[in-house]
Amino acid sequence: MLLSLIFAGSSLARPTVTHARQETITVTANTVNVRMGPGLAYDTMAQLKKGDKITVITQKNSWYQVRLSSDKIGWVASWLLKNTEISSATNTEGTINTANVLAKENPADDSDTLGTLQQNATVTVVYEKTGWSQILFKKTVAWVKSAYITEKKTSDNTTENIQPTVDSSIKSLTLHDDNVKLRSSPSIGGHIKATLSKKSQLTYLATAGDWYRVQTKDGKTGYVANWTATPSTSNKPVTTNANDLAEATIVLDAGHGGNDSGALSQKKTYEKTFTLQIVKKVAAKLRQGGAHVVLTRKSDKYVGLSPRPALAKKVHADAFISIHLDSSPENNQASGTTTYYYGKSKDKPLANALNKQLDHLPLDNRGVEFGNFLVLRDNKQPAVLLELGYINDSNDYKHIHSSSYQTEIANDIYKGLTRYFK
Repeated sequence: MLLSLIFAGSSLARPTVTHARQETITVTANTVNVRMGPGLAYDTMAQLKKGDKITVITQKNSWYQVRLSSDKIGWVASWLLKNTEISSATNTEGTINTANVLAKENPADDSDTLGTLQQNATVTVVYEKTGWSQILFKKTVAWVKSAYITEKKTSDNTTENIQPTVDSSIKSLTLHDDNVKLRSSPSIGGHIKATLSKKSQLTYLATAGDWYRVQTKDGKTGYVANWTATPSTSNKPVTTNANDLAEATIVLDAGHGGNDSGALSQKKTYEKTFTLQIVKKVAAKLRQGGAHVVLTRKSDKYVGLSPRPALAKKVHADAFISIHLDSSPENNQASGTTTYYYGKSKDKPLANALNKQLDHLPLDNRGVEFGNFLVLRDNKQPAVLLELGYINDSNDYKHIHSSSYQTEIANDIYKGLTRYFK
């Protein structure tokens, strides 16, 4: 089976592709949780019912990475599913158009290199997302920049024929990237009508898949990619870069809550309890510094995954920080903190600033890593997810449930954000 993560990163030009032949599986249990990662410790993002069919993308250990009908990506336990058929989707093939193209383990420039592809080599594209294409490679998969693949067009390729819809809540858009292309159609293959600068304000006209139809101030209409722009409910420009913590809006997300308890400690206490305790301490510290702090939950109640990044978008957050506790398959198997980001340009500077301060905590700092979590992947604002210790490790747990450790976390996040906004 295939092994990878789905990533939204580079804004390099890319072809439009469709999905390759992939396996369809049928749910046999009454209900199956779809999780954010390959393990029971990850957030539940959706539930499937008996008889539902989903498409397998990859496998990791005993977990399948799957694509839901909504095109969301998640993980399900393989032992709850039954393979029944092979989907009828056709392969998408392409040709490498540049010499010595690097095949990467993950969709990032700094990922390990698995090999080199020569110009004119034929590749099968499994999946494509925001500047990177996942291809079949030596009995597994690899990632290459989509700009280096020329797709072989097929009759199924209909991206440019997507019918636009209008989101009445959006009035305008502010570009947060430089050199954004205004295109004649909702596709990387669309003719470039203009090149727009960072902070340009555009009038919103419609949405077409991953593209916005817009009008510039000088009257030009066309499409811009949705990962380059921040939508607004008003006609005022969106300011997303505060210069000082006191000017910033921070969304703090306490992982899990309500009937989603998260990971379990050896003491039979829940992750959801400690994430809320930590968030409240962080909020108090940031408010002392003058920041505008918004919480995704203030009590032990269930909040779905999608509303969390949606809240960050609604309040035009300058930073979104999701607080979690890790868990290993066996007790006392792992220890330490980890800082996760999704977008290399949007999120990683925030991740680096916060992670540097976490060195001061009494637990080992496991560093900064790419994380395919919905609260990061669907977030239009700078966002990170912090795993602040392993709840099922005896030593980590001594710190996690202590007020002094939680206060240290609050102080370190405050210092990290202060550094980030300078």
